[in-house]
Amino acid sequence: MSPLQVGVASVDFTPEPGLPLMGNFRSDYAARGVHDPLRARALVLAGKPSERAAVLALDICMLDRQNVAFLREVIAAECDLPPENVLIHATHTHSAPAPSGMLGMEAEVAPYAAAIERFLRKAATAVVQASRRMEEAAALEIGSVTAPRVSFNRRLRRRDGATRMNWEALQPGFDPAEILSPWGPVDEELVCLAARFERRTAALVNFGLHPAILAGDNWLYSADYPGYLAEAVARFLGGGSTCLFLNGCCGDVNHVDYRDRSQGRGYAMAERVGSILANAANEALSAAAPIEASPLRVSRERVVLDRQRIDPEERRWCEDVLEQAQRRPPQGQVDGLPDAYFARLRLEMARVENQPDEVEVMVIRLGDAAIVGLPGEAFCRLGLEIKRRSPARHTIVAGLCNDAIGYLPTRESFAQGGYETTTGSTFYEPGSAEKLVQSALGQLERLFAAPDSHQRRTAGDGSDGKRESKETRIV
Repeated sequence: MSPLQVGVASVDFTPEPGLPLMGNFRSDYAARGVHDPLRARALVLAGKPSERAAVLALDICMLDRQNVAFLREVIAAECDLPPENVLIHATHTHSAPAPSGMLGMEAEVAPYAAAIERFLRKAATAVVQASRRMEEAAALEIGSVTAPRVSFNRRLRRRDGATRMNWEALQPGFDPAEILSPWGPVDEELVCLAARFERRTAALVNFGLHPAILAGDNWLYSADYPGYLAEAVARFLGGGSTCLFLNGCCGDVNHVDYRDRSQGRGYAMAERVGSILANAANEALSAAAPIEASPLRVSRERVVLDRQRIDPEERRWCEDVLEQAQRRPPQGQVDGLPDAYFARLRLEMARVENQPDEVEVMVIRLGDAAIVGLPGEAFCRLGLEIKRRSPARHTIVAGLCNDAIGYLPTRESFAQGGYETTTGSTFYEPGSAEKLVQSALGQLERLFAAPDSHQRRTAGDGSDGKRESKETRIV
């Protein structure tokens, strides 16, 4: 077994207040201050000379493919690391600056292009710093625990078969008795991967939960609960330790229990959730068991997805809504998005509806463990399916990786309706999310296909290990 070299770094990339916040529809997007810092945390891994990979997690709502290309370009210019081997993850806090014009924010971000480039460039230096602090890990360990009653499926099935969102429970007039059950599951497994050194630990925590505890009524930069979680775990591990957080498949999961209206929002709730999950992570780390650290392999696929089509009747509706919005502009709202937002976006979707898209699915194999990176906001059931069928002994599944492509609902959820399946919340035809799952599973099978003395292993492409990354395209 070749020794595993690990580098870790954390960089505060918080920009000056004033940049537009992303994640909610607001009448005023400009951040008014800083509640807690926004950080970029990096984990760089090296096995044999040809085996190198990195994970970069940013406290930001989402990063599109142009943002990711820029970050990889900066990293490649500053360190000897293949840029395509860097998995870039957005923790999905709704209290961070918009890095691009996604979600109809072109006009808001246009004046801040230079400031956005500066904070993204600074975030990328986390990988550069980590690559210059490589150290042989004494042990690689992994542990998992159940963290119950923290996450809830936010898509609720009414007794009449209709769908309501669980955040409506925070509004007057909501009757819990009308709810039959949630439409989908939650994944209560919290997984911790740790590289141990003599005096410090580099930890990676994975759990699926929407960081929208700080919503449209907050105007301060904040990492939301992932920030509290990461800082608390680092303190538990001791001086010099760092904790990365990778959010799981949280597209239909948040912190709201519709049966308990006392669970609201704000910093106290964000800290509470972060603390609960940090305690669970500490429990997992305390009981973590050693795993094999070799081989280190990276695989990527470009998956072709068909875009949703906008029929003529819907286009007319969009035009009518936008005409009304000119007379009475919509006001900011804490949850969901107004009709005018969807109308504008659907007309943009109509212009490219005949052009299939290509999105990236990435898998990193680290010995007995695997990290799967899906783009967009995948539904919980998709992550559970990958974990259930994965050939790896331990599988971490993260959403919001390497691109922002909207919600990824399961095929059956489209007929249920609800916010995430609305055209403009999701951009691709039903069944698209399942194609990404199949890509992830196919890559996992290839990476773990060849047997050795411990379990099924391979370089992933039938090579002698000199080739590190494999990229294919599937339609």
